[in-house]
Amino acid sequence: MSINAFSSRPAGKSVGAAGVGLIVTLAIFVVVFVAFLIAPLILLAVAFLAYLVMRPRPARTEVVQSADSPTPGGFGAGTR
Repeated sequence: MSINAFSSRPAGKSVGAAGVGLIVTLAIFVVVFVAFLIAPLILLAVAFLAYLVMRPRPARTEVVQSADSPTPGGFGAGTR
């Protein structure tokens, strides 16, 4: 009867390799999670900037009054 001293399964990771794998996995998780949290805020900011650029400008209505105008208006209208 012979005794086999070797295991049939391959050797596992070392403690250092397992620790590095855990840190890399956590870093990937944090990057993806933060990206999903920040992406909607970035999208809203871009949409707001597009709104500011694309919105119609209000028409300027300036009333020009001459000195001999029968209806006073504008700055200093009540000083005559």
